[in-house]
Amino acid sequence: MKTFPANDLRISEVERGRSCRAVVPLPHGEAISAGDSVLFALSQARPGQPPAYVQGGDSVLVCLTDVTDLGQIDPASGHPLVQLEWKPLGQSDAPASVARRAVRPRRS
Repeated sequence: MKTFPANDLRISEVERGRSCRAVVPLPHGEAISAGDSVLFALSQARPGQPPAYVQGGDSVLVCLTDVTDLGQIDPASGHPLVQLEWKPLGQSDAPASVARRAVRPRRS
């Protein structure tokens, strides 16, 4: 499982199913693929320093459905950029079962 820094808004959007993709820098030599789990954890950014994770801070876990190498380098870290995609949280694969009841005609 890989962990990536996120702010409160990003975590909230993922939790509510409003966000299902992210572009992140992937350190050289590391691999990530569909089926992998990714944790977005609350972090604080300071100019010129890597993000610092907030101990006990909020986080959200997703399972990746697609990973795309964007062929670009993140200017801040120097790492390759990849786009991660996952199914929006709160949405299942199968349609919800609906209980059906036989409808009988009224007798007069």
